[in-house]
Amino acid sequence: MAFRDDPDGDQFFALRTFRADGSAASTPVWLAPREGRWYGYTPGRSWKVARIRRDPRVEVAPSTFEGVPTGPWRSGSARVLRAPESRTAKRAMTGKYGNKFRVFVLTTLLGSLRRRGGRAVGLEISLGTGVAADQVSPGE
Repeated sequence: MAFRDDPDGDQFFALRTFRADGSAASTPVWLAPREGRWYGYTPGRSWKVARIRRDPRVEVAPSTFEGVPTGPWRSGSARVLRAPESRTAKRAMTGKYGNKFRVFVLTTLLGSLRRRGGRAVGLEISLGTGVAADQVSPGE
């Protein structure tokens, strides 16, 4: 399930979601593992949340801060967590990122008060064992 033996070693991830026309959109995110799944936390009005609600297919790769992948893409599915379930995402993120995540939560809360990004939501991602389709060599 981990991208490497030390899942906490990767700080940033590229999350690829899919638009209604099938084209991919990639964005950098923080993700934290917990009980065989990966969790994220993001403003509820973000485009990635809208895309996941419409199409749960995702691809994830370790990345730089800017979202440039540094490893292979892995396919999976994501879902937006209901408010009571978001606690799991927050615990996983706090466990991995500590005070950096706490600052992010505060920033997101202030943004929601200004009605910019909406109330934050948790994301749950289940990854398969294979790599994404665009990582398979021709003829395989």
